[in-house]
Amino acid sequence: MPDLNRKPPTAVRRALRREVGFGCPVEGCGIPYLEYHHFDPEWHVEKHHRPDGMIALCSTHHAKADAWTVEQCRELKQNPHTAEVSGRFEWMRREVVAIVGGNYYHETPKMVVFRDQPIIWFERDERGYLLLSIRMLSTSGQPRTNLIANDWEILGEPIEVDSPPNGSFLQVKYTNGDEVGIRFKKWESAEKLREIHPRILVLGDQITFPLVTAEVNLAVGGTDIRFSSKKSDLGGMQMQGNVMSRCGVGLAFG
Repeated sequence: MPDLNRKPPTAVRRALRREVGFGCPVEGCGIPYLEYHHFDPEWHVEKHHRPDGMIALCSTHHAKADAWTVEQCRELKQNPHTAEVSGRFEWMRREVVAIVGGNYYHETPKMVVFRDQPIIWFERDERGYLLLSIRMLSTSGQPRTNLIANDWEILGEPIEVDSPPNGSFLQVKYTNGDEVGIRFKKWESAEKLREIHPRILVLGDQITFPLVTAEVNLAVGGTDIRFSSKKSDLGGMQMQGNVMSRCGVGLAFG
């Protein structure tokens, strides 16, 4: 029988994140980039993925967790100190191609605009680096996660927040179907990019490698507005595979 992989299954990771409120449960911490600590028993004693003997922690407190007793770990599980959960994308580049709803946006600062207001856009800082912002749409009337100039904050009451320690990915889901996902990725060569996103290569020598992409998925629960990994759905209209370069606005609707 093959050895058990140390990475817990998806369902276990999801349950452990939710248990601590999606941030490190140590008082005064709240860092959202979580790992998974085996404490009852410890991994070297028994390889297992039983949620009642595990806890989600940031990498710093995971490294220190051997100092805690089983009882102290259980107390953290039962009474996490997580309050506000927030983070930052450290991807700082002067060139980023945005991938939104199966379409590609290059040197287009306002990728998606709704009723004359940007909901997915870039702005440049004083050094010329592109910073990503997203304003979630919702019919719920409740606060929703926002991303402003690479800084993000979890608002409302999500049922899922996934933000692994490498800091390249964030996914947030709500009970009514509202959802946002952001993934930054670096492509070392045109050959690698061609395997997944060949349409970007129509930009030719307008792009340089290594190239960073920022892929955004967005859904508005209870509506037919959805930007998935493959296409943009807007009120019965579908768009995919379009490449927009050096436009003031990419897609405007509403």
